[in-house]
Amino acid sequence: MEKSTWCFLSNRDHIDMARLFVSQERLDEWTADAKATMKSNRLEIIATGMETATAALDGLGFSMEPAIRFVKVSGGEEDPNELLGSVMTEDELVEIGADLYMSSVIHGDIAYDVQCGFVGVIDPVSGA
Repeated sequence: MEKSTWCFLSNRDHIDMARLFVSQERLDEWTADAKATMKSNRLEIIATGMETATAALDGLGFSMEPAIRFVKVSGGEEDPNELLGSVMTEDELVEIGADLYMSSVIHGDIAYDVQCGFVGVIDPVSGA
């Protein structure tokens, strides 16, 4: 499974953030290294220790909810649903009629490998 640090989700390829995806693995690393805290549904970035774009996250808080990121189509098939690379919350999966089981999603007849994590927006409380 691919390990993503973070993923900005917007209509452009720069930090004009609509939402932020953080993989469960990255969140575990950040909290273990005291670079972030997660309380209830609020993620507070203390210091990522990273350069450039990620450093812009330092000191910010995010309102988070569980989500998945579509990584690949199982079996190397085509992606007729055009879901690869997208991120969806559990509610969004229900809306499209997809089923999540562990690190897989079934949508129609297509199985996807997914990465579990959280997606959120900047929390106004963080002063951003």
